[in-house]
Amino acid sequence: MSEFLEFDLTLRLGEFFLSAAAKIPLTGITALSGPSGSGKTTLLRAISGLEPAAEGRVHFAGDDWSDLGPEGRSVGYVFQDARLFPHLNVSENLRYGAVRRSIRQERIDAIVDALDLHPLLPRMPATLSGGETRRVALGRALASGPRILLMDEPLSGLDQERKFRLMPYISRAVADFGVPAIYVTHSTEELTFLADRMLTIQNGKLGGWSEVSPRLMGTVTHTDRDGLELAVGSVSVRVPGQGRVGETWALLLGDDFLVSSESPGVSNAALSLRARVVEIDEGRGQCIAELENQRVALPWQCRKADLPDSDTVVWLSIPRVLARPVQSPPESKAGGHSGNLGEQT
Repeated sequence: MSEFLEFDLTLRLGEFFLSAAAKIPLTGITALSGPSGSGKTTLLRAISGLEPAAEGRVHFAGDDWSDLGPEGRSVGYVFQDARLFPHLNVSENLRYGAVRRSIRQERIDAIVDALDLHPLLPRMPATLSGGETRRVALGRALASGPRILLMDEPLSGLDQERKFRLMPYISRAVADFGVPAIYVTHSTEELTFLADRMLTIQNGKLGGWSEVSPRLMGTVTHTDRDGLELAVGSVSVRVPGQGRVGETWALLLGDDFLVSSESPGVSNAALSLRARVVEIDEGRGQCIAELENQRVALPWQCRKADLPDSDTVVWLSIPRVLARPVQSPPESKAGGHSGNLGEQT
């Protein structure tokens, strides 16, 4: 079975023309980024079957969705404006798609736990804050057991503080339920924290794959209410967040780390890591460094002539530590899909 979402789609809407083809891995979070009016939402709608005028093919893990309407595609769609049912409380909103698709109560309970929705269950949508509304919308999409999440700028309109509070819920949901996501955004913060890979789009055409912020993979070794310990090879790192022992987390280097050929000594950095250069990419001004048996591409903040030689020791200074879950232990996976499931949009 092909573990990819493959599509080759065209669509004309007035003066706008979409022509997009890609092969997207069905793991983690794929960001779709581009300026306003570039076709991000239109592409999501075409993939989900919400644009009947779209022509071409859509294959999901070997299944042909090309001739199916939205009711036949196992898609969970999280809209920009949430679109909760105003006459149903949070619990009833969550159960709406689940009941239609015969989803077990155990899955709903797992979603409530993962998104911390217990206090919200009896409340009506009109009483929720913007951040609470987005969490419920994500929960409703997950509650119907989709095979993929399509998320259209789900944090738009929120301030930076609320975004940083909500992004861990999104990464937790993808990790816990093993549901891949296509995530539309043009926010640098969201791209840095959430994206495992990134496609760009402009004027209705995909621009290809772009690099995301470098990261290192680690395993959770200890947790408490104040955070967790993440083992990155032989290095132990204290990071904020809640997790489970044995989970795989990504330690995000962000965009404001520094690389130096000299030890930083005592500094204000939250974390300093020693690495060894194994390859030089002069065209991109990067050094490929090996750290704890992992390789990361690091931009070099100097002229190309000052790029280090191979086998040089370099130091990474990270001003703040950010991390997110990317894969839960197999025994703790919170459900899955069975049959033809999905929040039908």
